[in-house]
Amino acid sequence: MKLRNLNTSVSKLGAAVAAAALMAGGASNAAAEQVSTELAFECPFPLIGTQPIRAQISADIPNVATVGDPTPQFEVTAITIVNDNARTGLKLVGSETVEGVATSINNVITPNRSLEQVVTLDIPATPIPATTGEFNVPASGIAPEVLFTEDDIGQAEIRVGSLSLELIARTANGAIAPAPIGEISTDCVQLPDQDNLLQTLTVADVPVETPRIDVDGEELAFGSVQAGLTAQKSLTIINTGSAALGINNISISGDDAQVFTQTNDCSAGLAPDASCSVDVTFAPSTDGARVATLTIESTDADRPSIDAALSGRGTLAPMPIIEVTPDSVNLGRVLVGTSKSAQVTIGNTGNAALQIDSIALEGANASDFTQTNNCTTVAAGASCSVDVNFTAAAAGVSNAALVVRSSDGENAEISVPVTAEAIEDTPGGKLDLLLGLEGSTLIAGTGGTLPLTGSIATVLDLASGTFEADTQVLPTSGNFSVKVLFSKLNASANVEFEQAGITTGSLIDGKLTANSPLYVKVPKVAIKLGWLPLRIGGGDECRTSEPVNIQLTSAEGTNFSPATGGAVSGVYDLPPLENCGLLTSLLNQFMSGPGNTIDLQLTPQL
Repeated sequence: MKLRNLNTSVSKLGAAVAAAALMAGGASNAAAEQVSTELAFECPFPLIGTQPIRAQISADIPNVATVGDPTPQFEVTAITIVNDNARTGLKLVGSETVEGVATSINNVITPNRSLEQVVTLDIPATPIPATTGEFNVPASGIAPEVLFTEDDIGQAEIRVGSLSLELIARTANGAIAPAPIGEISTDCVQLPDQDNLLQTLTVADVPVETPRIDVDGEELAFGSVQAGLTAQKSLTIINTGSAALGINNISISGDDAQVFTQTNDCSAGLAPDASCSVDVTFAPSTDGARVATLTIESTDADRPSIDAALSGRGTLAPMPIIEVTPDSVNLGRVLVGTSKSAQVTIGNTGNAALQIDSIALEGANASDFTQTNNCTTVAAGASCSVDVNFTAAAAGVSNAALVVRSSDGENAEISVPVTAEAIEDTPGGKLDLLLGLEGSTLIAGTGGTLPLTGSIATVLDLASGTFEADTQVLPTSGNFSVKVLFSKLNASANVEFEQAGITTGSLIDGKLTANSPLYVKVPKVAIKLGWLPLRIGGGDECRTSEPVNIQLTSAEGTNFSPATGGAVSGVYDLPPLENCGLLTSLLNQFMSGPGNTIDLQLTPQL
């Protein structure tokens, strides 16, 4: 029985050696991760026969390997704890030390083959304590490297294999202990139906190193340069790839290539993450705009050629360039007896001082406005400002122009439209307006257009610029094309509009926005079969299942005024119709849907 315990302990040593050997299986330069499993073995031993053992196996094994990159050799170490019964069994035959060799054969399985890895571990002469208790038996060795090929690319498995042991127990004088304990040779076998997978790793192909070119800009704009002088700008080339980038050629082409030249320090090529510079010089000799193209050719297979636009303007002498912003001024509505102002900026983007010859308000209502400014001479790159003021004297719209005259030879006079509307203050700050509407709406589903007429009765809050209104759109009719199976039929429809809620919106600084909720009703729809009209739907209850929310805005860049009105437009969705008879679904095919447009002209009604 003592021998049984000894053999079980020795088998534990062998299993631990097997696990340690697997530490080298599939290893690479990748970071290792902790893996473990538990397996049962059977090992035949002298006298006591085949004995079962269980082994806890753990190792640090990387999960990535690279083709052509040998896995590093690992020193494998294992420690087996021998119990007291085994120690006693050894002592009974006079053993003082135990030593030997363990051999583990493990399998590394790739998509196309299975590799055997043989690991030999030495068990040094280990003293067997005379005192009771457990003792440790160490073992160590070197796991051979594994070289993966392209056939191994993919998922590989490391599985625990077989184990053989060669053990020697020695007496105090170094002699081998009496047989059959003195020398033991045994081949251990894994029990079936066990998961002996210890690690799954990815075998990757050798990374392809590639150069990648990048530049820090796609345009070099030199601005205005006096003829006979030069200006220089630089562009940086960067290698963002993983291999050396060769710069094959750098050239300038185009109709005006002769006024641009380049120098660079890129002849040696670029290592990964390195950069070089291209210096471009613009040297105009005459007046006028000049353009060319800088082309960089490299060994980047994906972008073998990169172009950068070159531009500049030659000037016979330094010149100013005037820039006025904004290009129009709308002061909006102003209560009679009050004032409102806005600012206009005059800038100089040229390379010489800009002389402001005069700034004046001109036009039919110029006297309704005043202006003050600090503009005399504007240095290159500088600006000055003009304050435009409007004092509302009597109700009505005032239009004028702020005219700036300067030394800019190409734009000696610039006119900025100026407009404002004076309005009377009303009791409670409210203004009642009645606006007539006229226009049309396009039903996107059929391409048919409906003419629209009606009115909007509005109460405008002068302080906030918000309003509420009642919208009335008169009944109308239109013609459409209806697709039935593979044919198109001409159809006509009577359409009515029912207000579903108050129209709300705002009128601020000449910009009108409004939202009108309306039910769309279709009392009659008919198609023509030959000369005979055939009613296909409609009725008193035929209307949209929910209100149509029509969003209207005044045209961009226009001034909508209560005194003059203006154009508004919008896009809306037409909900499905309901209660239109047996052919309701057919009607919805060409009446309901998104993308319907509306365009109206709103005109004050006196």
